[in-house]
Amino acid sequence: MSKQPPRPVAKKDDLDLTPPEEIRARRIRRFVLLGALVVCVLGVVIYFAARPVGGAIKGWQSRRLAREAFALIEQGRWSDANAKARDAYLLRPTEPESWRAIARLASRTNQWPPALEWWKNVDEAHRLTVEDRHDYIAAALAAGEVTLAAQQVQVLMSQPAPAAIDLVWAGQLASRQSDPVLAVDYAERVLADKRAKALEIASAATLVLSLTSPYSQRYAEAWKQIENVARDPKNPAALGALVLLANEQAVPPLPAISNSSLSLESTPAPSPTPAAPPSVAGGVDAGRAPPPTPPTQSGDTVTLDLVPTSPSTPAGRTMTLKEVADALENHPDARPSHKLLALEVRARQDPALTDQYVADAVERFGNAARLAQTYQGGADLADETLLALATWLNKIGRPAKTLEVLPEARTIQRQDLFLQYVNALAALQRWSEVKDLFLSEHSVVDPMVQHMYLAVAQARLGSATGATNEWQRALQVANTPEKLLTVATNAEQNSAIDIADAAYSEAIKTAPTTNRAAYAGRLRLALAAGKTTQAQTIAAEIAQMWPDDAAARNQDTYLRLLLGASGDAAEAAERDAQVLVAKEPWNWQARATLGLARLRLGRNKEALAAFRGSRVTGVEPPGALAVRAAILAANGYDEGARNDALLLAAKPLLPEERALVAPLLQ
Repeated sequence: MSKQPPRPVAKKDDLDLTPPEEIRARRIRRFVLLGALVVCVLGVVIYFAARPVGGAIKGWQSRRLAREAFALIEQGRWSDANAKARDAYLLRPTEPESWRAIARLASRTNQWPPALEWWKNVDEAHRLTVEDRHDYIAAALAAGEVTLAAQQVQVLMSQPAPAAIDLVWAGQLASRQSDPVLAVDYAERVLADKRAKALEIASAATLVLSLTSPYSQRYAEAWKQIENVARDPKNPAALGALVLLANEQAVPPLPAISNSSLSLESTPAPSPTPAAPPSVAGGVDAGRAPPPTPPTQSGDTVTLDLVPTSPSTPAGRTMTLKEVADALENHPDARPSHKLLALEVRARQDPALTDQYVADAVERFGNAARLAQTYQGGADLADETLLALATWLNKIGRPAKTLEVLPEARTIQRQDLFLQYVNALAALQRWSEVKDLFLSEHSVVDPMVQHMYLAVAQARLGSATGATNEWQRALQVANTPEKLLTVATNAEQNSAIDIADAAYSEAIKTAPTTNRAAYAGRLRLALAAGKTTQAQTIAAEIAQMWPDDAAARNQDTYLRLLLGASGDAAEAAERDAQVLVAKEPWNWQARATLGLARLRLGRNKEALAAFRGSRVTGVEPPGALAVRAAILAANGYDEGARNDALLLAAKPLLPEERALVAPLLQ
């Protein structure tokens, strides 16, 4: 048996003799290599995950700030809410909740143009709540965007059981769409709804008052609703109802401010609405936000149910002037302006005591302002009281008293007080002092407003060149659409037509798709100047920009017909006008378009039918009457045609409209 070789045994001299330093270095290299690998992996993970995680954190923080802004808005703390909404936007500009906060704040502080833009953004993000839609409708109606408002109302009315406030908005929309029957129907549904809240009842009743005859039963019932609200001081809508009653029963017993006063009186410096989204709600007044009640209808009011119940007194009025004044005076939430309105109501009741009421107001509220000034933190109350008193004195034609209660040293500290002081000087024809005040270094008004006032003062002082220069300067510093509209409106009121047109045009350039008021202003200027071709061009732009606006399309069509459109264009105009007349039979402008289209087509008898059933009441558009006179003449009714033409002799007409009736005036 062979012998196996022995197992090798390690020799003692074969031990690892690697130095400890090298072993430690190897370990360190391994650790560094492994650490570098881990860092690389973490870096890749962080690179791809940091942005979403950071965005999520910022989004959460932005939403938290937006919720805080909503709470502050409900409390009426506008400055704090503005800061929170701005911070929410800056933290994450793409967060829809921050857009909602900015839009809500702008709506509740009546900054309608920026509010509308923000609500559009929220709508595109599909984040509108029911309450948001209410504010969206208010902004759209205030901006003249009836189509946008209709879209939101349609969503609200598609609910299984629309709320009372939804019906109020539907009624307001119907009123703006010239459908008073439907508007009153919606309002009466609100008044009959047991779930309706006080503010909703007041809004619905106010809508009925605006659309019905003061002598009708519907008007009487709505007036009774307003009086019921006004009599209950615990009702949240009582104060607003009292103000409505006080103003609705107004008669002109007090002398008005001189016509030579500044037409800028009711145009305070607009709060700057910055183009940058974060500060869109900047410069919000620290007053109390009105409830989101629908804006009033502009334009002619269509009345229903003209059933006289008394030859002189409107129906349903049981609350006397004294009761209204007492309720205003004693309401627990009445501010100085309400108490002054109560004094005005008392003066209407007894005009012989007007001077005594004015003296009482000056003593009472002037002393109250001085007393409030002595308390810590009472400066705001003192300024509010002084402002209410000065505004009231200017309103009732007591500018000399305004100068007595407003020391010049106090007015140069606040723009609103300063402007009331200037208005009083203007009412007293002290234009040199007005000019000196605005040229002084301590003027506290916005530069744009300063130049507008200076333009008016220069014009009153006979310096046409100086006035033009100031209007130009006002236009140059107007850097937002809202400021441009302010310049345009005031320039138009003061017959600075070129400046007004330039300001409207610039406003359109800055916001071409939303600035409906600027388009309307340019159209109004062109029509007033008798520039039919230019007016038609602007009307065509409006119709193209807002294709769902039937009135805008009708205006464009009518002007085209005046300028001689015939053939296929006249036939198309006839079809469109027929649809509008069928929907709005009281619309004289639509009837004029229909009649003129048929007249251009040589169908005189059919043209006469366009005015069948219509009755002249004295409020018809002069142009529509001119068309009717021409149609009557074309059908042999010479006497009726001449009667219409005589009514138009001194009326403003376009050259083409005057040409229609010129043969009848010879």
